[in-house]
Amino acid sequence: MPHLTVQGVDVFYRDEGHGTAIILGHSATGSSAQWRELAGELSGRYRLIAPDHLGYGRTGAYPGGPQVFDLEVTIIEALVELTDAPVHLIGHSYGGHILTRAAIRMPDRLRSLSLIEPSLFQLLSPAGRLEEHAEIKAIADSVVHYVERGDAREAARGFINYWVGEGAFDTMDERVQRAVVAGMPKLRTEWLSAFDPSGVAIDALKSIAVPIQLISGSKTTSAARAVVDTLREIWPEAQYHEIEGAGHMSPLTHSEVVNSLLGEFLDEHASN
Repeated sequence: MPHLTVQGVDVFYRDEGHGTAIILGHSATGSSAQWRELAGELSGRYRLIAPDHLGYGRTGAYPGGPQVFDLEVTIIEALVELTDAPVHLIGHSYGGHILTRAAIRMPDRLRSLSLIEPSLFQLLSPAGRLEEHAEIKAIADSVVHYVERGDAREAARGFINYWVGEGAFDTMDERVQRAVVAGMPKLRTEWLSAFDPSGVAIDALKSIAVPIQLISGSKTTSAARAVVDTLREIWPEAQYHEIEGAGHMSPLTHSEVVNSLLGEFLDEHASN
């Protein structure tokens, strides 16, 4: 599997298929493996480039220095430079946050943007979604609190139970639990900057001028739904799909439906 070095960080990424490139962003504490099924379906007609984000999977830890989101986007820009034409961007949750910032920073290299419940929580308070802002801020504060106390396992338990459901962490495979717990220090860093609107202000989002697709689950959290609702107001022309019965982790729990929606949207805009 390929690697590249960006500002001293060893970045692992998957690079599969041929054709117009798609850059993919995975959820927090996950890895590029999230997109294996999608790659299997699309690699016959697209090139799929999926990094492990900083501190997850096989990519090196966040080294400090530049703001974490700036470095994450710099990595995406480096991956885009591996291609010779504009790309499609697909991001879920944390990966959706990163790729939205990337879309703003490189408009001339963009064909389309597909977002599955992106974690753009800094939009909630300015949009007047104060209850939902308070809900997700409490989760963020809990993760920061437990990590700083040295109890990454309790941080992971609260984080997973919020997104997946009460008791979900304790029923996870032990290997997966260990990976999630190991990701908590990086997640703490993300949460410390997650509510800063710099780089994703509403006017900047309105400047994105490519086809956009938004996907959410009917059983997701109030905060995640509020972000998608806010984005639908910012981008009234965006295609929107709600997956019945799905929660926040729909790319994993409802992969057949999500992958079909993504493939149809990409094919519709393949010539952009």
